[in-house]
Order: sequence, then structure tokens, then C-alpha cells
Amino acid sequence: MPHAFDLDDLILNYDPEKPPSRFAGAGLDAMTASFDARLPRPVPWPHSPPTAVPLSPAPAETDSLARFAGYDAVVMTWTSAEAAALAAIFTPNHLPSQWYEYRHGVSDYVPLVTGKKAPFNDKTSEMARYYHSLGLYYPCTIGTAKVLLFKSGLHLAYDGPQTPLKKLVAEIAQTIKPKVLITTGTGGGIGKTTALGDIAIAQVVKFDCTTQFKNESWAKASYKASPLPAAALKVLTPALLDVNAARLPGAPTPKIWHSAADTIVTTDFFGFDDSTDHYGLQGLGRICEMGDAMVAQALQAFSGIKWYAIRNASDPQIANPTGNMEAANKEAGQIYTKYGPFTTAGSAIATWAVIAALSM
Repeated sequence: MPHAFDLDDLILNYDPEKPPSRFAGAGLDAMTASFDARLPRPVPWPHSPPTAVPLSPAPAETDSLARFAGYDAVVMTWTSAEAAALAAIFTPNHLPSQWYEYRHGVSDYVPLVTGKKAPFNDKTSEMARYYHSLGLYYPCTIGTAKVLLFKSGLHLAYDGPQTPLKKLVAEIAQTIKPKVLITTGTGGGIGKTTALGDIAIAQVVKFDCTTQFKNESWAKASYKASPLPAAALKVLTPALLDVNAARLPGAPTPKIWHSAADTIVTTDFFGFDDSTDHYGLQGLGRICEMGDAMVAQALQAFSGIKWYAIRNASDPQIANPTGNMEAANKEAGQIYTKYGPFTTAGSAIATWAVIAALSM
């Protein structure tokens, strides 16, 4: 599969642990930054620090997830950069290059993934870990809670019309039966008031499908997340958040958005908010992304599992006074690669807070 540079590829596949060489000529500041300058720093946990739990012997990639049955929590993330940032916070000595590959029953998925841009179908050497892969995973603990971190190899907007992501989420839920499942990662801030690095812990996630899934019955469906434990918000202090937010312009303390209006919006294409409202996102919610509502839809069949969607604004609204979307795309990509790992630290910490609060 040829790799002409595009923003979708960058968002999905830029990896701050090991930046792919195909992005070297894209003028990205992150490509020339040092290793330490590309990944989040450790934070001063007040209690229950995440602790990696290596498996010995390492599981085969064809192994099922049955060994994790009864785990307290599953944390799903989506892009290479999100996984690297999540690992830097939760399993810092075990970055995604050391995570275990998951290809159990992958033959059932091969005919379902037909998207031309799906990493699942990419045969190039730089994408070998993601070709016909359902994901990467690593176990850890948060206090007494057993947690499985899972970087999905499937993506709603790129895999094609049969939505294999829903099948994967159901498989994880059915096999592990966790008490809680959290979908987390980066997103595009909607509106002028959503700043780079802000965190949305949604009460509601909803679809806004306007392209490939616009005629589906669920194209505008919405789903209520589980009630948030009050203790989670109390521990999201500047002492935790500012360590990595200091790497953002102006070193802001991220704001936590959790009102009924702070919806996470799942689109069926890669879009972001700009000052012209090119993609029609303004007024729909707080952050846009491409997966959470499908996770929520799959979990409607598992009433015993609490679920949450936690996103960070890895791009603010992009100023676009001349309506030049090509320039806006490039700016969004520059911001994502340069600052996305540090904005993701915030949503990773919020994910920790929810799991720690539920396990207390």
C-alpha cells in the first residue's frame, strides 16, 4: 500500500516512541525532537500508582484474552501516539514496542475489514505490527484493580461498512467481563472555549455520521455513559496534570469538562473544528473523534459493564481566516504530533482517576 502523506495517516500512525520514516519529510517539529521530548513525563501519583505486570512467558499472538477474565478494567485507545502516551504514563518501562500482539481469531475479521486506509490491511514494512492485527495489549494494576490496556487495531472510520470494531468490543467484553471499560485518547476540540489539553469526561457520546454511515439507523444515535464517581474529579489536581501540560504553549492547567453539554462526538471520517465550521461540528459537543459511540453501542448488550469515554483536546479549534483547509490540515497535524502525547497524558490521568475511584 503506497503511503502518500495525508493527515489521516499521520493521526493514526505517527508513533512518538519510534517515528515512522515516511513522515521525515513532512516538516514536523516532533520528528527532530529527542526521545525524551516526544513522550510524557512520570507524574506524582498520590496513591495507587499504575504498575506494569509483564507476562512470563510472553503470550503467543494467537492466544485469546481469556487469561484476563475477571479483570476490573479494560482501557481502550486507538492511535499509535495515544498508545505511546498511555504507556508512558501507565507502564513507562514497557512502551508499545514491548506490548503483546493480539491476532486471536483474526481470520474471522479479515473479510470484514475492507477499507483502503485501514492499518489492518497495510502490508508495508513500517506497518508490519498492525497488518491483520486486532491490537496490542499490556496488563497493569492500579491499586488492587487489575487493568488491561488495549490499543485497538480496528477503527470505525477506516475499516469499511461492516463495522468490525463493534465485533471486537463485544469480544473483549464477553471474554474479559470487566467491571468497567474506558475508551480514551485524542480528539479535536470543538468551539473556541475548548483549549489545547482540555479533558472531556462525557456524560453522553453520540454519532454524527455524514459520510459512509449516514444512512444507518444509528447515524445520529446517542448513548449515556455510566455515572462518574465523585472521587475521580477530586483527585484530578494541578499537581498531576501540570507536569505534562507544562509542555503545551502557555503551560495551562487543563480544564475538565463534564457537563451534560460536553458531549463526545463520533464522526465517520476524520474531521476537526476550524473557525469556518467547515465540518459542521460547532454546537454538537465538546470534542470530536472516531470510535467512542461505536464502543458505547457494542456495550449496550453488556449491562453489567460500566463504561466511560475520556478524551483530550489534541487540537484546539484551528484558526482559518482564509478558508484554506489544506493549510488548516497541516496545522492540525503539526499540533497533533508536537503536543498530542502531552495532551494525552491528561486523559490518561483522568482514566487512572476513574479506575482508582471505582476500586476504592
